[in-house]
Amino acid sequence: MDWFDNIKRKVSAVVQKTAETVHAGGDDELGREDLLRDTCDGILKLRRHGARGKDVFPPGVIVRVSARDGSLESLRSFVADPVFEHDLDAMLRNRLNEPDRLPARRYVIGVGSSNRVAVEDDTVGVLAVFVIEGGDKDGDRFVVQLTQREWRIGRGRWHQEHGDDQRVPNDIVVSENLSWISRAAAVIERSGAFLEVVSRQQKDFLVVLKADGSRIRPHLTASGRAPLAIGDRLEFHDGVSGSLVLRVDPLPTETSAP
Repeated sequence: MDWFDNIKRKVSAVVQKTAETVHAGGDDELGREDLLRDTCDGILKLRRHGARGKDVFPPGVIVRVSARDGSLESLRSFVADPVFEHDLDAMLRNRLNEPDRLPARRYVIGVGSSNRVAVEDDTVGVLAVFVIEGGDKDGDRFVVQLTQREWRIGRGRWHQEHGDDQRVPNDIVVSENLSWISRAAAVIERSGAFLEVVSRQQKDFLVVLKADGSRIRPHLTASGRAPLAIGDRLEFHDGVSGSLVLRVDPLPTETSAP
């Protein structure tokens, strides 16, 4: 359990800061634009001024949303849409001087007596755990830290799309010897509350297996990328029978750690 102990040691001992907003609409339903604005306001209250006038935020925040039971499904659908996060990023940048890095977000939505949005420091600093399933690296784990914005994935140590590329390392080595996995197979990027995967050399032979059973090939989407959420699986395959999976597992609790 050394890997899990390392996660626990990353928990910060700082006092948690919270910025809370009571929605002005009172008992009115909390709409998408209301949630965007209130979340933006709450995040901005946690900023501090860093070097050379830059706005600095904690690596991650938790957005706690309370509303009446009838609104919960709509609110969950808002935050499950990557466009919501892109709109929030744009709103934040429009109200900032020189942002350093915008914080990662996690949303917790529950029943409350009134509409309320509270934004607080995410002191754990860890979003999830990548776990390899299959191949020569089966069982290897990689912590998804909020301070990291990109993970290069491939076979072997170096992430090279072309032979003359400057050498940069793979953050996640999914195999050392499976030749049908490319050296520069894919890149996972973090944007707000979402992870997004871009297929590089792996192209069509990379599939996002969603928790709801649907399948997305990032290489065939209009943007060339696909959202990757906790509970999803990223499948690398050879087009015939060979396959390897990178799972996105939730952060375990002490009682659930293997």
